[in-house]
Amino acid sequence: MRNSDDRRMSADMRSFEVGVASRRVFLKTLALGAAVLAAPALFSPRALAAEAGGRKVLIVYFSHSGNTRRLAGFIHERVGGDLVELKTVKPYPEDYDAVVDEAKKEQEANARPAIATELPPLDGYDTVFIGYPNWWGTLPMPFFTLLEKYDLGNRTVIPFCTHEGSRFGRSERDLKALCPQARMLKGFEVRGSRVSGAAADVNEWLSGLGFKTAG
Repeated sequence: MRNSDDRRMSADMRSFEVGVASRRVFLKTLALGAAVLAAPALFSPRALAAEAGGRKVLIVYFSHSGNTRRLAGFIHERVGGDLVELKTVKPYPEDYDAVVDEAKKEQEANARPAIATELPPLDGYDTVFIGYPNWWGTLPMPFFTLLEKYDLGNRTVIPFCTHEGSRFGRSERDLKALCPQARMLKGFEVRGSRVSGAAADVNEWLSGLGFKTAG
């Protein structure tokens, strides 16, 4: 039998981009507390977005059940650029409980899961979108592997996140620590259960950052 600590999951991990409401309800309150933690200072979106003309965009995302993939697709449709899905050498289990347990163990061990994805040469990119489901309050551990392997330097980094209550949690802070020289713009977060209806909000967010959108 699992002890109580094993059941104390963040609401973001509970969302996992899937609707398993019965197991995530009691921890939403705890997860919401994480959302108000200090986040990294953001650069002025208008000042940085003034560079939007002609900049090449890379969109890198990790998705387990599809919600973050769909959100990445909305962004790609509107700003173009190259779209890359982050995949691990060993795929995560499809079973919800199994992947919850594995993600928790990875985070507790500060693991760096082996990744199968290779990024294209970064020299041609000025802006990198980073997309992920909020697992246990932050980015899935494969992103730690990726961003320790590839130095994003002083590029503009823009996070987007799916969750089921705690928004970005501490993921923005962790992302800034992984990319200390990057210029971070305001990210976009949405509940996994609402991604399908988020296209208009995505367009408004991108417009607010100064991107000329196609939609």
